[in-house]
Amino acid sequence: MPWRISKLLIWAWIIRQALSLAQDDLVRRDWLPNQLNRTLCWWEQPRSAVIRDTMYIDGGYLAYLPGFANGTFGAPERPEDGSVLYSINFTQPFEVSQNASDVLRTVRKTAGAANNLAPVYYDGMMFANDNEFYLYGGVLRDTDSLQPPPANQVLGYERYQYGPERASWEPGFYSGQLPEEMTRYITAGAGVNVPSENLGFYISGLRGAAWGEIRDQGRARYNASVIADTLISVDMSTMRREQWSNDSLPNSVPGRANAEVVWIPTASRGLLVAIGGVINPESAYSILSDDMKTESQDTSPGFMRTVSIYDVDSRTWYSQDTSGETPPQLTQFCSVVAAAKDGSSYNIYIYGGYDGLDETNAPLDDVYILSLPSFTWIKASTGTPAHGRRAHKCAKAYPDQMFVVGGQTQQLDAYRCLEGGLIQIFNLNTLEWQDRYDPNVWSEYKVPDIVASKIGGNADGAATSSSPASWGDDALSALFTERYTKTIPSYYPYASLVATPTDGSQPTRLSTSAPTPTTQSGGVPEWVGAVLGVVLGLVAITAILIGFLLYKRRKYIKRYGGSSSEAGSSSVRRNNIMAWMRDTPPSTTTKNAPSSSTDDPSCVSGSTALGSPHSEKSQFISSEPQEAPDGALHELPDNQAASELASVGLTHHVPQNSGSHGRARPPLPSTTSSSSSMSGAGIPRPESPTTSSSPTPGHRRQTSSQDISEPRQSPTPTGWARGHRRQVSSVSDGGTSAGGSEGRVSEDGAGTVSGNGYGNGHGRGLSTEERAPGHMATIPEPARGESAG
Repeated sequence: MPWRISKLLIWAWIIRQALSLAQDDLVRRDWLPNQLNRTLCWWEQPRSAVIRDTMYIDGGYLAYLPGFANGTFGAPERPEDGSVLYSINFTQPFEVSQNASDVLRTVRKTAGAANNLAPVYYDGMMFANDNEFYLYGGVLRDTDSLQPPPANQVLGYERYQYGPERASWEPGFYSGQLPEEMTRYITAGAGVNVPSENLGFYISGLRGAAWGEIRDQGRARYNASVIADTLISVDMSTMRREQWSNDSLPNSVPGRANAEVVWIPTASRGLLVAIGGVINPESAYSILSDDMKTESQDTSPGFMRTVSIYDVDSRTWYSQDTSGETPPQLTQFCSVVAAAKDGSSYNIYIYGGYDGLDETNAPLDDVYILSLPSFTWIKASTGTPAHGRRAHKCAKAYPDQMFVVGGQTQQLDAYRCLEGGLIQIFNLNTLEWQDRYDPNVWSEYKVPDIVASKIGGNADGAATSSSPASWGDDALSALFTERYTKTIPSYYPYASLVATPTDGSQPTRLSTSAPTPTTQSGGVPEWVGAVLGVVLGLVAITAILIGFLLYKRRKYIKRYGGSSSEAGSSSVRRNNIMAWMRDTPPSTTTKNAPSSSTDDPSCVSGSTALGSPHSEKSQFISSEPQEAPDGALHELPDNQAASELASVGLTHHVPQNSGSHGRARPPLPSTTSSSSSMSGAGIPRPESPTTSSSPTPGHRRQTSSQDISEPRQSPTPTGWARGHRRQVSSVSDGGTSAGGSEGRVSEDGAGTVSGNGYGNGHGRGLSTEERAPGHMATIPEPARGESAG
């Protein structure tokens, strides 16, 4: 068993090394001729969450832009591999101008490419606490080539263990199920996670008719175009015992698509604030009618002017009007929250987005801040339309830094990528975009001057404006005066760099720089390196395997002797090869000699055949065999012409009398038919014949010339008798004896002898009724009371 475990570990190591050697080159196997590189172009509608020091991103429309040696670019490529989950580790420094492929790391959700468990989802929610996450909602591509997962199935990922200790636990993915009253058929909602409460929320969004299956724009019956009036929540307080809830929104909280919701650390369990979103989003329809556009323009701006607030503890909704520099109607934007040091203000930063009316409309590049509890809007930064984006995700790596990942730009042509790169860093203190992220460079949050000028106070807080012009509800005012007392864990500052991520992910290594097309030159094409790398990797793997097998063969020969490549039939050679691969003793069966293997448990000294009633047998087998004295050999005259049996694969037998088989093995009790004088009870061996009416394999031509008409009489008392004799004939009608035979005196004292010879087929001797010409003769004087057989 230890050797088998060692072999499994060796094979696992070989496979791991093979994947590691070929990883960089295999990702280029689908590259085009003369392609130099490819860079991430845009990433629309992924879902994301932060677990401690890592931001995880899943799904969405991911596109690469191939760059060629002649200075041209190809059309964006959109891989459909849902088995890959991406992550950004906050310990890794990088330049925002470098290819995001060098920053993103990958984690496999499944063993291979996308399957029914992990297809590519667009949009949806990633519910998470500080230890695990669940993938929920979203839409699939409309295709019949994919069998979608069940409606109640969700995929979870456990990064860290919490709760009761699990001895056999390790990080990884697993499949979970929703309760009966819930399905995953919802998308375009507003989601937020509250790790300190182990809660996640998903507000409103879009669903299909009658809550049926939904897919990306395609066949009408799969369209998600109905506004959902739901609040989906999950409680992850107990690992693998998550509690799902599906509550209806009150009439005072209008449903919408792709809004943003944030959690504010005030009151006993915090407050949720829902901002923005639109109705009739163009992403849910092929074309918006003029009436639908007009309805959206009339209703959607109100989601910025009036925000919806949810008290987590009392599960009560409130509405509150805002003031200041209110943003226009927006959807598919992102948000983060930064609190003043003294808790006097909570500032909600939102970035990007578009109006949801036409995808060719330029997305915003502006940053707005909604400061609470004054509910005042401040425009913090004005960007350029070319740098704007929508359908992206944001996360706070440090108190003063906001990561912006992915998104889509203005869709004027198919070759337009995000300006500045896929990943951007916005400083919440200085209100400027950073060129570089360094985990060693950060600071605590400071209220920007532009915000302090509107709400009063200074960089550390001390806001003088602590309420709006009027409260929508007096109870809401009381919630902002109540402090949140639970500890909110933080995991920064991060180490400057780790060579290997703590979550076991691997760098994508698709390219080492942004596309820099150059003029094509002579020499070896770039793709040769990739092909050569794959070939050399396979050669290295083959060499390792051959070396391992040669080592096994040498060790085997040293242990058992001989050669594993002996001549013989193909089956013999195959058996020998399998023997040294499995490290088992070789088989001694050959084409010219009977087998003397001891693999049969019934032939092992000290053992009794299964079900045998003869207790005497085990005693007999365990006794030391006694050698009969030598005597002169007499050959009986031949009085009958030799007759040859039917062709049954006859072979000549040469008795073996060396090594551990110098003495004949004692036989099992006779299992012949009832006509035999040895008719003792016993279970026949599967190999042994039970009748003597026809020749059996292993018979050979008779050379004895006399027919023994009477059995040999023996004075030995009743019981088992054992003796050795020398064979004159090499043939026994029941098989070939390997150097000896055994006899038993019948109960009536007649001395009838029947024998079971050991050899190929385990032949048996004949009873008095079954004797035939060609029986063996032995010396006439038995020794020491032993039967001469």
